[in-house]
Amino acid sequence: MTTEARTDRPLVWAHANTPAAVDAIREVLMRAQLSDPTLSYVLTAPDSEGAFAPDVVVLDEADAQAGLAWLSKTSPDLCLWAQASVASALFGLNHRRSIPTLLINAETRPLWSRTWLWRKTIARQTLKTVFYAFVTSSESTGSLRNLGLPAQNIEVLGSLLGGVVVSGCDEGERDRIGEILAGRPVWFAHRVPHQEMRVVIDAFMQAQRKAHRMLLILDLLDPLGTEDCLALCAELGLTTHARAEEGEPETRTQVFLSESGEDTGLWYRLAALAYMGGSLTSGDVPNPMVAAALGSAVVHGSEIGQNQHAYNRLREAGATQPLETSQDLSQRVAALMEPDQCAEMAAAGWEVVSEGAEVTDRLVEITLQKLGLGEAAQ
Repeated sequence: MTTEARTDRPLVWAHANTPAAVDAIREVLMRAQLSDPTLSYVLTAPDSEGAFAPDVVVLDEADAQAGLAWLSKTSPDLCLWAQASVASALFGLNHRRSIPTLLINAETRPLWSRTWLWRKTIARQTLKTVFYAFVTSSESTGSLRNLGLPAQNIEVLGSLLGGVVVSGCDEGERDRIGEILAGRPVWFAHRVPHQEMRVVIDAFMQAQRKAHRMLLILDLLDPLGTEDCLALCAELGLTTHARAEEGEPETRTQVFLSESGEDTGLWYRLAALAYMGGSLTSGDVPNPMVAAALGSAVVHGSEIGQNQHAYNRLREAGATQPLETSQDLSQRVAALMEPDQCAEMAAAGWEVVSEGAEVTDRLVEITLQKLGLGEAAQ
């Protein structure tokens, strides 16, 4: 949810200080929403140099008046304060508005430059609405206890790492298409803009020389480019079918056009390798964590935009193969279609996706519990 206006549904306000923290907390709230669809949420971040997604409202943490006006309009029922400073004027408005607050690895160090008397009075007053706090280590527990938070309300949980909420698919259809493909190497190019369409198809043509039974599942960012794509494939002599016409690929299909944005979960599950469309041009790219969570190895260009932290985490784990130029795509695809290569990368990607799962599950649990939603409402 991106709206700033108050609804009748329980509303969570989540504030985080970096794009990575915002993405991680978004996952928490999306998972909570899956457990109880009545939940709504709004994401905010400080005015900084970070590039935040369009659904994030940027607030000046030092402008109490603007923050108060925004909170008066939204009237959240709960605040999740993630990795941001509790010394800001914006945070102090939680006490003024009596908003129950959950701290998630919040920054408390700025408070310790103040006098003992100030910490004993003003700081404790500011933290009065904090009902629970998660910290990364036992060392952080003492700081919060000295600021008046009871030990039983502090929990060491670990780092806040973003994972992903993945799309489902029809398992029967997946099994049926899997039988049709009968072990063929499958490459899924997701959200490919028009200016990359020729690059992807040319890469497929070249990679096919090494893996001649390869199937390309092509998801065009703009459905209006379908006719151009069909014409190009016909010109190159490629057997091409489309989700909108044939429904499913056939044993002889070489290029299969998916319906834009539809059945992504199905294609990722079928593909050993996925190319992140837009990463060679616009930088408007898919979240690679979805591919990793569903078992695909990932290749991408250098333009990775707002999801840079997710791509970096996967790259450091060996779950992606970055490309320097568009000419690298065909060579990389051909090399990675070796079964062991993709399997190793996919396993590494799953490790990354799983890292933050325990933290996410615990945050979902306490959020729903505080609001009396999900299992807590039964």
